[in-house]
Amino acid sequence: MDLPEENQSLPRRRFFINGIKALAALFGLGLGIPLAGFFISPALKKDKHDWIEIADSSLLKDGEPSRINYSYARKDGWKTAQTPRTAFVVKQASGEFAAFSNRCTHLGCGVNWDSALKQFKCPCHGGVFDAQGRVVEGPPPKALTRLALKVEANKIFVMEA
Repeated sequence: MDLPEENQSLPRRRFFINGIKALAALFGLGLGIPLAGFFISPALKKDKHDWIEIADSSLLKDGEPSRINYSYARKDGWKTAQTPRTAFVVKQASGEFAAFSNRCTHLGCGVNWDSALKQFKCPCHGGVFDAQGRVVEGPPPKALTRLALKVEANKIFVMEA
């Protein structure tokens, strides 16, 4: 028994429509996966920290913290901006160097070095730190943040945290 001609064309038409849908889905996935990766990748990338040159070590005084202003390129997603920072670098009696953030650990105000008293002082709430960044008095809960530091060819480099 032969089927009418219109009944035979229906499965073939359905096969072609399903084939076109499958090709469209593959094409969509082929474009969609890289596009999704493009938009999501900045959130998944680990921060890469670079060493930032901030000073010449031969210009620093022994035992006296030097205020050093510097900036670095900070990347946030696709946007890169120059970010200004300030650090205090101390050449210790042993010849080693230490770098401290100038931000008070209480509320983030900028600390200043008082050379007469040999202390860092926070003008906001009276926090006081010694030359090693340790809390002497006031409300700060912990010592000044110590920055990672290295010296190469008389150049001082810090790494932003």
